Amino acid sequence: MLKYVLLLTLVAWVSAVDDDAHAHVNKEFKKDDGHGHFSYGYDITNGIGADEAGDQKEVHGEFHYTTKEGVPVKVSYTADANGYHPHGDVIPTAPPTPPAILKALEYIKNHPKAEKNEGDKKHHH
Repeated sequence: MLKYVLLLTLVAWVSAVDDDAHAHVNKEFKKDDGHGHFSYGYDITNGIGADEAGDQKEVHGEFHYTTKEGVPVKVSYTADANGYHPHGDVIPTAPPTPPAILKALEYIKNHPKAEKNEGDKKHHH
C-alpha cells in the first residue's frame, strides 16, 4: 500500500512539474500610447497571469496564480505617490487593537498632560 501511495504522489508531482514545463501563453497584450499611458496583460495555461494599466502617476493591476495544492490566489493593487497598496485574501492584516489599549488611548486623548508649575521643577546647582 505504501508503494502505491508513493507512486501516486510521485505521479502527481511529475504531472505538476510537467504542467509548468509545457505551459504556454494563452493570452498576451501590450499597449503604449507614447504619452505615458500603458497597459499589458498575460495568462499562461498553468494558471499564472497578470494585468496592469496606468500612467506616470498611478498604476493599477492584478496578478493571479494557482498553488500546487490547487488554491487560486489573486492580488489586486494600486501604486501611486503614496506607495504600493496590495489587496487580496493572502495579504496579511494587522490584528485588531485590544480594547484595553483603545481605552488607554481614549483616556490620554481626553486628559492632556498638565503643564508643570515652575515650583515643581527641581533645580540642580
